[in-house]
Amino acid sequence: MFAQSTIDYSQYTLDVLIPFWNHPSAVIDTGTCGLIVSAAEFPNWTPELAEKHPVGFEYLSSSKKLYVGRWIPSDIVFLQAEVATSVPILVVSKRYVCSGYNSTRDGPNCTSPTETIDMPTKISLLGVGFGRQFDGQLQGNPDKNPFLNVVSIRGTPINATSHFRTGYKISKEGITLGLTANNTAGFRFIDLDEGVTEDPRDWAPVPASIRVGTVPFVSDNTTALMDTGIDQMYLTVPPWMPVETHIEQSRSTGANVSVLDAGQVVEVQYGQPGRNPAGYSFKVGDMDSVETGVTPPQVIVTRSSTKKPFVNTGRHFFRAFEIIFDAAGGRYGFKATS
Repeated sequence: MFAQSTIDYSQYTLDVLIPFWNHPSAVIDTGTCGLIVSAAEFPNWTPELAEKHPVGFEYLSSSKKLYVGRWIPSDIVFLQAEVATSVPILVVSKRYVCSGYNSTRDGPNCTSPTETIDMPTKISLLGVGFGRQFDGQLQGNPDKNPFLNVVSIRGTPINATSHFRTGYKISKEGITLGLTANNTAGFRFIDLDEGVTEDPRDWAPVPASIRVGTVPFVSDNTTALMDTGIDQMYLTVPPWMPVETHIEQSRSTGANVSVLDAGQVVEVQYGQPGRNPAGYSFKVGDMDSVETGVTPPQVIVTRSSTKKPFVNTGRHFFRAFEIIFDAAGGRYGFKATS
């Protein structure tokens, strides 16, 4: 729904932009939560060091990869903006490809891996999402999110008396930490439900409505993920929704998957029908839009009577919108850019 209460952001004046950097570095991923790096490339890592810290794991459902290691407390500095944060890092010593993973049962275990790699290299993922615990990320709570655990900005400590509101904005310029009246101007917000933990910064996924074609929207228990980590879209729809599909290889895993045929129109609305702060649609296979607009190169579809309706937009969404996640107030904001 639309945010029912207004928030006066004018009392908050501290923010900082972390610009995107066209250089090999950690991928910013709103589909996961926590900084994930290879143990092989973690400074001074040893088995003895790892054993002093809690076992950690995260499963990435889009790629079917299960990362297992230890949560090692660390200080992180974003050098471009002189921002310091402090969070545990998932330092990965084993990686599985685990297509049969059960997120409520398996934890750090993969019973039937199709690939197992000890001490994998070149893992560098900066997960800054929320409400992802149900999807293989049971440990992906706000205490792991670098953007929600800022210690200082340009040497100035962040504390309860600072004019700093915990949250972030994603725009084409980069990531803005700290919400103010200026950087929230023009956004339309929806309220989020409380998350699964007692952490006051923990919030449920964004409510949405989805449809393919001109049938009624599916909105009951429907959620959306605006995912910077992938370029394809994932849809879960009820069996009655008419979709035309064919089989092709997933862009993430190479496995055969059901994808929408070209020519069908997908529509996503955020919030509830009739009370939407934002929404958009596209025609599958519109190559001009694939190159420059919101149309993803692939729409992977699951028809299910047991799974909740869901859309993972993929990163093409961000060609048309800026977003804000207000972790202090449980609000998600949209502003169209084109």
